[in-house]
Amino acid sequence: MLRKLYICLFLVGIFLSGCDSVTNLQPRQNLNEVIPPAAVNAIRQAYPTASKIRFSTIEKDKVFQSDFELKVDKMSAVVNDLGVISEMYRQTTEVNLPDNVKSYIETNYSGATIIHVCQQLNKDDVIIGYKVGIKSKEGKNTLLIFDTTGTLTLLVTDDRNNNPVGMKPPKIYFINQSELPQVINEFLLAKHGTYSFIKAAAVIVDNIKNYSVIISKDLITFDYLFDEKGNVLKSTSFGVNAAADRIEIKPLSINDLPASSKYYLDKEFKGWVFEKGISFVQNNTIQAYNILITYDKKQYSIQFDSKGYFVKKEQIGNNGKPNDNKYEVKIVLPKDLPSKITDYLTKNNSDFRYIQTSIIIEKTQKTYWITILKGEIILDYTFSEIGNFLSVKEIKVRLPDNRISQVELAQKDLPNKIKEYLDKNFKTWVFQKAVTVFEEKEILGYIIAIKINNDYYYVTFDEKFNFISARRG
Repeated sequence: MLRKLYICLFLVGIFLSGCDSVTNLQPRQNLNEVIPPAAVNAIRQAYPTASKIRFSTIEKDKVFQSDFELKVDKMSAVVNDLGVISEMYRQTTEVNLPDNVKSYIETNYSGATIIHVCQQLNKDDVIIGYKVGIKSKEGKNTLLIFDTTGTLTLLVTDDRNNNPVGMKPPKIYFINQSELPQVINEFLLAKHGTYSFIKAAAVIVDNIKNYSVIISKDLITFDYLFDEKGNVLKSTSFGVNAAADRIEIKPLSINDLPASSKYYLDKEFKGWVFEKGISFVQNNTIQAYNILITYDKKQYSIQFDSKGYFVKKEQIGNNGKPNDNKYEVKIVLPKDLPSKITDYLTKNNSDFRYIQTSIIIEKTQKTYWITILKGEIILDYTFSEIGNFLSVKEIKVRLPDNRISQVELAQKDLPNKIKEYLDKNFKTWVFQKAVTVFEEKEILGYIIAIKINNDYYYVTFDEKFNFISARRG
């Protein structure tokens, strides 16, 4: 298999079903859900010949999805409580996808099945993008959003562990920058100064709202996931000026664990319960795993190498001391932490992301237990019920030495096969910058930054000049 360039593509773990997946029919709604007349009227006025109109709630009392038929086409639209239609889709097939979308899926999701394809339309019925739902050969669902050139602008994955009973499927809708909480805009301005806003989406899971935000600056795209209070839950970057050897963090389900890891856990922690996991990825290759488990009323952080073999373990959540008292660990959201805790974490740690946030309930006390990732270090914090700092333990993540580097490539030195691909799929492209990516002295591939009108694109190729991916930035 051809080795691929490291591709930084993430967003909060979610998956949208198809264009016509709504099951709540209008006017028969759940007793606590009512579709505003303004939303219903907006769809009927915009599509007077529509039939089989159905509605469901995306965000309660605010945003809704309507599915309907228009002559022979199956359609869907996102509409708010004021009757403003913000997104429109037409169901189609993979036959109508641009060639580079098909190539992207074949290259990056070998063996995946395309579940559904939708064309995103503007008010004049002109195609402005594509929404493609796929299922990997491992059974994981992923939604890919492309623009008209076939360039990826957003990727969302269903990372729910084994689809927990009672946990409703996440829902998403796109928003403007002005709709982001002010605290998020203030964070982006303070961190990046002047930047270009690319895309943002609201993510709703069981009435909990997070925000996925994509911006770019200096030929680097930054992807963020925030909660409603502006806490950074996840972040990553991609582009020709981004660090080539950057370690990326991806969520991990119990099904993603290698057999060697499960064998070790079954032997050493009989009856263990999986809580949460992450994988460390460099150049699209997993370098290490770290998981949280519960065993014998205690919780442990356990690290495995790239092949899933045991590296180290740490008892966490109680400052590493055995505890014979019965206690309960309840998961909470970062936005629900006392401000005294979030202020402390922000003040003492820059560029971190939350791994888990919970509260330990014992007979006589409650303790907040927060685990964050800062660079290649996991920090295990405990705080009192009122938010006073109690302890912190540092868990060093053991990763291989980084041997990835990149060298700038002049336009005149671009391989002909790469130029031919760009000419065919990105007409009117203007060269910005290019780099050759090496592992020691061996070429891994190429990243090319181009500009079309006012938009930047980062296109990656392998060492034999085969297309891998295109990302808008």
